[in-house]
Amino acid sequence: MKVYLAGGGWEKRLWIKDDFYDFYRLHSFYDIAPHEAKIINQYKGFLLDSGAFSFFKGKTVNWNKYVTTYIDFINQYNVKHFFELDLYSIIGTTKTEKLRTRIEKETNKQTIPVFHKRLGIEYYKMLCEKYNYIAISASGMYESKWTRQEPERLRKMVQYANYKGVKVHGLGYTKLPLLNKISFYSVDSTSWLSGNRFGIIYKFNGNKFDKYIKPTGKRVKTQKTAIHNFKEWVKFQKYAENNL
Repeated sequence: MKVYLAGGGWEKRLWIKDDFYDFYRLHSFYDIAPHEAKIINQYKGFLLDSGAFSFFKGKTVNWNKYVTTYIDFINQYNVKHFFELDLYSIIGTTKTEKLRTRIEKETNKQTIPVFHKRLGIEYYKMLCEKYNYIAISASGMYESKWTRQEPERLRKMVQYANYKGVKVHGLGYTKLPLLNKISFYSVDSTSWLSGNRFGIIYKFNGNKFDKYIKPTGKRVKTQKTAIHNFKEWVKFQKYAENNL
């Protein structure tokens, strides 16, 4: 299983300054900088998220214009794997599908479509017939809460896709104890950034993480913690790729 490190902030420059790209990275189109775009194809593996999630709180957007810039970016930097604009809950299924079709036509590549429970199981089966790489929204937020509440349903859906020869990405899936039970091809996580957010230090012990939470009233050295956690998660990536 491939575990992509997602999320941004100043932490994303930790590896750039060291010229280290031997890991899996997911980045949002919404906030990717030009100097970061230029190194996309140096990573061990790269996924481009459309950034649509950033607009879930009601910001008005000209989606056709947004799609134009998304397509131009994909073509300019030869992005191989990218998600559709996951806008089902904002503009509806039909309009989302039209945007997906346009992206695929103008890039001459398949998107990674994102499944939500609201679309129904027959829609999921249709995606498995049409695409070789799909995603299930699994962050545990909004409509994807069911993926945490019904892990057995999720497991069977991924198993079905695998049977059909389809790769499945767990979009935002960070339920680490279940990764050895649900056969995703890939997942992404922002948990590696929690050291800076919550004062957590990760230590990969060979097959799982030990977590050390800072004592109340104490502070951690932000940059040192970020560097340490990044390196530990890269270790976990290598373990997951070979063992999960």
